[in-house]
Amino acid sequence: MSSESLWLLCLGLCLGRADQGSNETLPRPSLCAWPSSLVEVGSSVILLCRAGFQNATFVLRKLLDPGFKRERSSAETKAEFPLAGLRPEDAGGYSCAYKTAAARQWSEPSRHLQLVVTGSLPAPSLLVSTDPEVAPGHRTLRCLIPNNGTECIVTALLKTGIPDPLQVKEGRENQMDFTLRNVTSKDGGKYSCVYYQCHWPHLGSARSGSLEMQVTDESDGPGARATKTGPGNILVATFSGLAIVSLFFCVFLVIWCTGQDSPGGDSTQSSSHSTFPKQETSADFSHLGKTAVPEVTCVEPSAEDIPSEVASVPADVTPGSQEGAVREV
Repeated sequence: MSSESLWLLCLGLCLGRADQGSNETLPRPSLCAWPSSLVEVGSSVILLCRAGFQNATFVLRKLLDPGFKRERSSAETKAEFPLAGLRPEDAGGYSCAYKTAAARQWSEPSRHLQLVVTGSLPAPSLLVSTDPEVAPGHRTLRCLIPNNGTECIVTALLKTGIPDPLQVKEGRENQMDFTLRNVTSKDGGKYSCVYYQCHWPHLGSARSGSLEMQVTDESDGPGARATKTGPGNILVATFSGLAIVSLFFCVFLVIWCTGQDSPGGDSTQSSSHSTFPKQETSADFSHLGKTAVPEVTCVEPSAEDIPSEVASVPADVTPGSQEGAVREV
């Protein structure tokens, strides 16, 4: 094979590889809106198209509007398309695509981004549903749509501080329910809802009034609630513990004193040759035991009950007074 034929073969292989690389399908880009995809009439928004290549050319298109086309080049992996002074007719679906210097074709279009321009339709109202079938730990927010029953409507649940809708539902009803599952303190905040037409011209309503939801308990797990501990609870628990300890100490002291009385009384009675019957003597000691030991219940005493419990111990059950009674017999 001559050198000229070998050179032509190598050139053909290189051109074939280059042509194959240029026809490869580029990855699909992504499209998002900043600060939000739900904006008011007259405001501004930036549609950001992001790709995986630098030095690319980007194009922005609008669904069902072949005359809308915006194109720009960027040395980065993204391109910004600002839209200012939004009008109701600016609402609708948008997508973007890109191509590189080595590629001959545009990439696949991004997923459609629905831009909602609010303020053209009457505002809905948002309230908390009182449906008894809602599971414990869940809450249902109901968006009431005025004057609807036949038209296809998309309803979106919004939360202050979060740019994109939390939930989006489509239907022909005049109300739409949004369920928040396993609600915790993080779900607290201000909520609202909007709706817009499913089909062109995609007119959107004004936002509903804000509904503030407060959640005081935070779930540690399914069906569990964490109780907040405050200074007052800590103080009450401390005094309750001290009261219980003091009560146990008093009971122990009374029982110890009663035990000290019993041997002394028996020795005195045997030395004096008392003629009391044995059954009567045992009745006296059982009476002393009932008088000396206060009844203990399972109710935790409060701090105010401690002095009264201590004062209830009879003062006439001391060893000295009992011994005097035996000598008098």
